[in-house]
Formats: sequence, C-alpha cells, structure tokens
Amino acid sequence: MKKIVLFEDAGYKNFVPLVKTRPLFELKNGIFSIRERYQRIFGECELYYFYRKGFEPLMNDKGLKKLTDLGDGAQFTAINARIVPDKNFLKFFDVLISKKIKLAADDNGVLLCGTFTSKEEFVESVKKGVKTNTRPLLEMIKYPWDIVNGAGEWIKYDFDLIKKERKWALPKTQGLIIENKDNVLISKNAVIRPGVIIDASDGPVIVDDDAEVMHNSVLLGPVYIGKRSVVKVGSKIYHNTSVGEYCKVGGEIEGSIIHGFSNKQHDGFLGHSYIGEWCNMGADTNNSDLKNNYSNVKVEINGTLIDTGTMFVGMFMGDHSKTGINTMINTGTVIGVACNVYGEGFPPRYVEDFHWGGKEKLIRYPFNKTVETIKTVMLRRGKVLEKGEEDILKKIFLKLK
Repeated sequence: MKKIVLFEDAGYKNFVPLVKTRPLFELKNGIFSIRERYQRIFGECELYYFYRKGFEPLMNDKGLKKLTDLGDGAQFTAINARIVPDKNFLKFFDVLISKKIKLAADDNGVLLCGTFTSKEEFVESVKKGVKTNTRPLLEMIKYPWDIVNGAGEWIKYDFDLIKKERKWALPKTQGLIIENKDNVLISKNAVIRPGVIIDASDGPVIVDDDAEVMHNSVLLGPVYIGKRSVVKVGSKIYHNTSVGEYCKVGGEIEGSIIHGFSNKQHDGFLGHSYIGEWCNMGADTNNSDLKNNYSNVKVEINGTLIDTGTMFVGMFMGDHSKTGINTMINTGTVIGVACNVYGEGFPPRYVEDFHWGGKEKLIRYPFNKTVETIKTVMLRRGKVLEKGEEDILKKIFLKLK
C-alpha cells in the first residue's frame, strides 16, 4: 500500500491567525478541510502527517498518524498541503509515483512533492528546500483569500465526492422551491421549513445531516450547510459559501467560509471572509468586502501589507473571537485569536490576539478570564476545552509582546 505524507511548510505563516490553532491542512476550503479531501482522493493509501510541534494532542484526538509513526526505511511520497489537488496535480502525481521524477519544487526551491525513504532527509528538505530542475506549474494556495476565492469551485468538486458517501432525499416541505434538483443534496435527517428557496442553477447546494433551514430562507449555490447547523428565518445565503458543523447563521452571507461551532445568526452582512471556530458575531455586525474606490484590497500579513490582487476581500477571524452589536469591519481586516471587537467606528486593520476593544482603544485581555469564557461557551454546546487546546492558546498568549 502506498504511503503518503501530507505536510505543511513555512508557507503556513501567511495564513495567520487561522493556523495558530491548527495545522494548515485542517483549514476548511469547501465542504471538507484540505486533509479530509486528500483522504478521500487517496483513500486506498496510508496517510501520515507532518506539522508543527504542539499540535500532537489535537491530531492524536483525530486518530491521525504522524511522520514518526512511519517505519524506518519505508518509501513514502510527500505532498505539500498548499498544493491544490486538481486534475493537473493528479496527473503529475501519477508521474511522480512511477519513479520517473523524485523531487519537485517551486522557483524558490520550496518542496512541493517528492519520494523519500529517509524521514530525516524529508524533514531537512521541508526546512531548507531542495535543488531540482523539476518545477511543475501546480496551483498553490499562498494566502487566506486564495481559500475564500476558491470555495465555490471546491464545493462543486466536493459535491461529486460526498454524494457517493450516503443516500440523500429531497423533502416534500410545503412551499419549498428547488431549482435544478440534480444539483441539490439534502440529508434525510435535515429539516427544511416552509417557504425556503434553493437555487442550484449556478452550483450545488448541500444541506448535511441534522441541519435545519428555517422559514423563507434563500440558498443560492454553490452553498454547503454543515451538520447540525441552523440557517435562521429569512436568511440570504449567496454563492460560494461554506458553513461548518454546529453553526447558526442568518442575515446576508456571500462568498465566505465559516468553521464549525461559530455563529453569525442575526442580521448583518458577511462577505468574502474566513471565520474560525467558536466565533460569534453580534447583531448587525457588518463587514466591507469592497473599497469605495474599487481598488485592490491590501491585507496585513506578518507585519507587511500584501496586495491581494482582487477588489473583493472581507475579513479573517481567528478562533474564539467575537464582535459586539453594530460592529463595523473594514475591507481586509485581520482579527486574531480570542479577540473581542466592539465600539463605534472601524477597528484597526489588524487586531492582535487576546485583545479587546475597537477604534478608540485595544487592551490585552487576561488569559485566565479568556479561558473561563471559552469554557463557558463550549460547555453550552456540550464540549470541553481539552488540555492540549488550552496549551495551544497559552502558547499564543505568551508570544504576545
């Protein structure tokens, strides 16, 4: 059986704060996370994972094998988790495993994929790069907006994967309108209330197990509503939106990805944004995803302003962060882990981890009080903050200046 190691490289740094609480391959980018999609694509292979230290408890809880579980001397194929596994890559992968090519890198020598028998050589290649003339033109995600902008295409791709995994059934709800039924998957356990409109003309719509779409809501595909999530009354869920499990969403959402256990259940607009886990947006929170002069949006990444090359960019919010009622968020705003943003006016373009406040003032909030709130929030969903998760949060807090 072929052995594959999915790894994150130094490029993860461009995805902060989203990757401060998880390896890069745990980022959701369609119906599935990057890892979950690779698991389905390479289901007949043994998959192992290489990631930053400190995430071992988190990954062990998911039952994932790590690089050190791989036997010494065993041959394996390494794949950079930032590679988009499209048809072009899968063709190249077939060439790679045929042993006609051993290593592939980008123009800067960053390892893209390769065949190894030495774990030490592999780790060295990830850290220091490789020398090779094989430089395939593979699509890679480089920044968070790459994931957001690709969400719709990945929902379409994942639609073909998920429809084979179980049986689906269209409900006979009174007043339900469905356009392009062949492009709609609704779980037998999902609840669709009267007056709902589902239009899959431009892409698939998937409503997963035990999810509920409440009265008079509109879903315009590509859209995915995750397990046990609730779409509130009169919601407008536009194209290219993916909602994770146990979420509550409402108001107007367009072109956004929301990880599990996060809420945006009241009126307000969320557009072209990426929201982490356990986040909550207060009523009438609105984010801008287009500048008034229609110029490209710039986002602060690791202290440097990066031109995104696109006009439509919303906000990026780390895990356990919140906004107060009537909060305004400007284009390209980055909100760190465990933040609480509130008050009149726009907050700064970058809100550091564990900070509370807004335009007038931001203060560093105590770690113990933050964790106390997190535990209360999680308990309401029947979840417990595990020690490994708390250790990750503590490490983030201690790195603050």
